[in-house]
Amino acid sequence: MSEPTETTDKTSYQRDQPAGFLEKIGVQYYQHLTKKTGVDTLETLAIDDLPPDEIMTSLAESLTNFAAIIAFSIGALTTVASVWFEWKYAGRMSDFLYYSSYAFIILVMLAIEMTVLFWLGLRTVHGLACLTGHHGTHDDSLADTNAVPNMLARAALEVPDPVIHYLGIDPLKHVPKTKLLFVGVLYKAKVLLSSLLIKFILVRLFGKGGSRLGFQWVAIPVTGIWDAFVMYKVAKEARLRLFGHRLARHIADDIMQPELMDKLSPKAKEGAIRAVATMMVLSQNHHPNMLVLLIKLCETFAVADNSEYDNWADFLTLLNEVTEPERYFILDLLCVSAAFDGHLSRLEREHLPEAFDEHTDVYMRRIEELIEALLNGRLHKAKELCKLDFEAG
Repeated sequence: MSEPTETTDKTSYQRDQPAGFLEKIGVQYYQHLTKKTGVDTLETLAIDDLPPDEIMTSLAESLTNFAAIIAFSIGALTTVASVWFEWKYAGRMSDFLYYSSYAFIILVMLAIEMTVLFWLGLRTVHGLACLTGHHGTHDDSLADTNAVPNMLARAALEVPDPVIHYLGIDPLKHVPKTKLLFVGVLYKAKVLLSSLLIKFILVRLFGKGGSRLGFQWVAIPVTGIWDAFVMYKVAKEARLRLFGHRLARHIADDIMQPELMDKLSPKAKEGAIRAVATMMVLSQNHHPNMLVLLIKLCETFAVADNSEYDNWADFLTLLNEVTEPERYFILDLLCVSAAFDGHLSRLEREHLPEAFDEHTDVYMRRIEELIEALLNGRLHKAKELCKLDFEAG
């Protein structure tokens, strides 16, 4: 294992594919909203300057519920047109004219539905960003991939996070290529076809004749419920990304002060990087919260791209090469990293006890509490759980 050096290889940050059309449009609209509301000129608020958790949670839930209600209405209203057309004209037109008109109406309504939902998603995540004190729109150190507008645009538009190569870390190294292909196809199918399939299946589900005409109206509330569910998920993911981003900045800017840095040996600094890197691999995803934390730590410790930082066996070996207080510091960071994407994977649950050892119960309980705080908008509580105090647990 090599020790960190004093220079960082900036070229180690690579994105497999550039931002797509939807992400670019989302970022532009997000930036438009920040300028329109005037918050782009304000500084990002410190966590301690934000309202108490109870108020933030209540406001975040109100924004989320309002967005879900609007999404339900949009899904229901755009489905009315196709259902009404079939109810009104089924069997009264030539097959060609009927089905071509029916397909045209569905596609037009779907385009309107998706456009309004994308707009609603971007407005909602912008409102959540303002609520959590994210007033700035750009951070040079994070490049475009993990800047707040990009992260939120992808969340709002349900665009998958890109594959990032940083310090040679491969979060998907343990994921079979066949599974990656299946997940990719399934994701695109969900985004592009879900509403269309729901409309078509529900409208055609009950056969022919009068029985179908009575039941086809079920498509209206069902489509509305589906759109409300999707918008709720968008808002929850946006909240997770916003809070994770705030906590990553808090750890790098507020906790990693010179007095703490002076306590850490080069091995301990390397262990901090490995703690985050290995969690990215065990979580098997490119969640931006973990990448933001890793980038910030790399800037703080000035590491070089000359080591296999995501090797779990090397990480376990390193834990035995540092002092006991340093080991607890690294385990604290490992605990925080494991919670930053909002869930624990099978590999994380399997391997984390190997590092936590006799303190497994207390650390796993802390991870679950931090995940709950992140998912429920309790930023102040999450900040308390992100302590790095050189003590066990």
